[in-house]
Parts: sequence; structure tokens; C-alpha cells
Amino acid sequence: MFNNRNGFTLLEVVLAIGVSAFLLLTVYMAYFGINRTIDAASEGQDVIETGRLLTELIKQDIRGISPLPKYRLVSRKMDTMEKTPDHRIDFVTTSYLGANPLGLSEVGYFIYKTEDNKKIFFRRESREVKDDVREGGAACELSRIVSSFKLSFYNGTDWVDEWDSQSAGKLPKQVKISVTVTDEKGYTREFVTDETLP
Repeated sequence: MFNNRNGFTLLEVVLAIGVSAFLLLTVYMAYFGINRTIDAASEGQDVIETGRLLTELIKQDIRGISPLPKYRLVSRKMDTMEKTPDHRIDFVTTSYLGANPLGLSEVGYFIYKTEDNKKIFFRRESREVKDDVREGGAACELSRIVSSFKLSFYNGTDWVDEWDSQSAGKLPKQVKISVTVTDEKGYTREFVTDETLP
């Protein structure tokens, strides 16, 4: 009598299903691990790009600051109730980024805090140069992930937190700019740079 067994045993089927499930689980974990890494890297990249662009924009406007004594540079701390208050800076510049590329523009940078305690970073600009550089113009939202905006001014001997060129009688020699950017997942990076004034 001829005995032909062409099928699989139950043990072979269970082992094949177990090995297949293990391989699928390994591929699944590797795929989603790579996706999480790419997402984290791209979010960190957003923070880095935002910080670099904002500091370069501020520096470019400061490079074009008008050295004439009649035009003021004013910087104050905004909300003194905070432990480390943010700054606001307003000045007159010839920066070609301005709305008036062939002349002077008033420019200001500040953080606005919403009712739900979220911060929005703005750039204010006006083609009309007035006696008070802090008034008028149109504000344009730059970023919603800036968590801190700090400034320091070098007067030739010391660094100070606030500056008014009218009361000081001159522009500071240097401005130190600090912008801290925090994304939705809490990734934070501080960007610090300085610019020498004319």
C-alpha cells in the first residue's frame, strides 16, 4: 500500500503563523519608530528655522538703524509682573525690508500675550516716522512659537536691560538679542546674537 502525505501538520502551521506574526510585528515597530524619529526631527527643525529667521530679521532691521539723534530707539520690558518679562523695541530704520524701501520706516518687535496666555511675536512697521516711534503702523504676526524675547544694550561700559536714545543722548554701542522658541511638544531652543550699531 502506498502512503502519500502532502499536507502540513498542525504544529507546522502554528509555527509558520507565529514566525509570520513576529516578522510583521518587527516591521511594524521599525516603521513607526522611524516615523516618530522623522516627526521629532522635523519639529526640532521648525524651531531652529524659526529662531534663525527671526534673529536675522531683527538684526537686519537693527543694521539699518538711523544714527540721527532726532530718531529714537526705545526698548522697555513689557509685563513687569512676570518673573522674566519680555521686551519691546521700537526704532527708525533704513532696512530695505521695510515698507518704504527708499526711505525711513518705523519698526518695532514685541510679544503679545492672548487672554489664554499664549504668546504671539509681532513686527510693527510704519512708513510715517513720528516723534513717538512706538505709535502707529501695522503689526504683522511673525510666529506663535516664540516663548521669550529679551534684549540687552551695551553703553560702552555696562550691559543694561532697557534703552531710550532720547534720554541717553545716544544709541547703544551694541544690542544683544535673545529669542527663545518652543514648539507644541515642548522642544525649546534659545537663539542669542548681537549686533553692533552704527
